[in-house]
Amino acid sequence: MNLEQMYQQYREEGYVLIPNALSPQDVAELQAVTDRVTAQARGLTEDNAIFDFESGHTPEAPLVQRIKKPHRVDPLYLAMATHPAIFKLVQRICGDNVRLNHSKMNMKAARAGSPLEWHQDWAFAPHTNMDTCVASVMIDDVSTENGAMHVLPGSHLGPLLEHHDPEFGFVGAVDVLAQGVDVAKAASLTGAAGTVSIHHPMTMHGSGANHSGRQRRILFLEYAASDAYPLFYNVEWDEYDSRLLSGPSTSHVRCEPNVIKLPYPSRAGSSIYKAQALARERQFDKTVIEKVMQA
Repeated sequence: MNLEQMYQQYREEGYVLIPNALSPQDVAELQAVTDRVTAQARGLTEDNAIFDFESGHTPEAPLVQRIKKPHRVDPLYLAMATHPAIFKLVQRICGDNVRLNHSKMNMKAARAGSPLEWHQDWAFAPHTNMDTCVASVMIDDVSTENGAMHVLPGSHLGPLLEHHDPEFGFVGAVDVLAQGVDVAKAASLTGAAGTVSIHHPMTMHGSGANHSGRQRRILFLEYAASDAYPLFYNVEWDEYDSRLLSGPSTSHVRCEPNVIKLPYPSRAGSSIYKAQALARERQFDKTVIEKVMQA
């Protein structure tokens, strides 16, 4: 697909999958850097400023669940945010002037990686306008068995579903049964290392546990138009401006009418894994993965 075809699919379905977006050299460099970063987890006993760990983690056998803000951890991750195979489409979606809103790397260790329940990113990260998107960079080969992400085509058209619990506050997950969401037509985003997907902030998505003997690492790069102001945290201006990827610094804020429900309060802090641990109903593996694996 050319740029316009990818953009049209994104507009119509809420996501686009780009096979072989990165070169073998790009992939090898990402894998090497990620191996080097995660090696620093050995000897650690608990989460810190860089790592979140799976419940089965030990200092001798680390199980990294997430690398937090990898754009601050190694310059390669920040450079990846402006890779032409990704950034040209991001600019077509968000406009010429773009900020890196956030980054993270979710890692699913072999036979240990946890699932993530169905959710919409807009519930976590509302802005003054919706010119935002998320690129997912597959660092390893990704299959259903090792925890591929799944998306619900067309869900970006709304509504914004409930991600709160009456007792626990924000749990960062949609109870698809209680809210009557049909996930039977979910699409599985699988591909070789170097594949990239880009999804809309309202697109419903989640991922299964890693049932395989192969790890699954995905770098998530979250983008926003430079005049889309975040409504979910207090901005420290110099740091905020340092993430501007294209265009001049601006204090102009563009406001558009969108449904917004702030992700507050949450007893679990900023981790989606910890927030979802409070969810009453865990549906993702039961309602999607089994169907896909039987197909």
